[in-house]
Amino acid sequence: MKKKLPNSLLIPEVAELIRGGHSVTLTARGNSMNPFIVDYRDRLVLSPCSEDQLHPGAVVLAETDNNRYVLHRILYRQGDKLTLLGDGNFNQTEQTDTKHVIGILTAVIRKGRTFYTDSYIWIFYSRWWMKLRPVRRILLAIYRRM
Repeated sequence: MKKKLPNSLLIPEVAELIRGGHSVTLTARGNSMNPFIVDYRDRLVLSPCSEDQLHPGAVVLAETDNNRYVLHRILYRQGDKLTLLGDGNFNQTEQTDTKHVIGILTAVIRKGRTFYTDSYIWIFYSRWWMKLRPVRRILLAIYRRM
């Protein structure tokens, strides 16, 4: 039997494990990263990260400036300040800084198959998705109707 824990209880425990050098696997919750990550279908592998891994395009679990936990892609980085955007969003960004990053997404497990975020195919699709941001609203509308 699977248990559902609120993020307020789960994420601090996940953060403690990642700070201890462990990778953690969680089931995806939420739709803000569609179409790359699907709610309750995909499992996410989160790992410790270094400062140089926090670049635009990387997907991170972080606490935002308004005290919410999100798993979103880094859109911009200016020094220690990060602007995050979910793949399923077109304009709603969140702000955080590097010290509030809990971990970085290193793999997505979908239907028994593992997709590593440093693989050529993941990077290719991620870059194109970021470039398609001006038309993302239309693409997401089509995706949601499928």
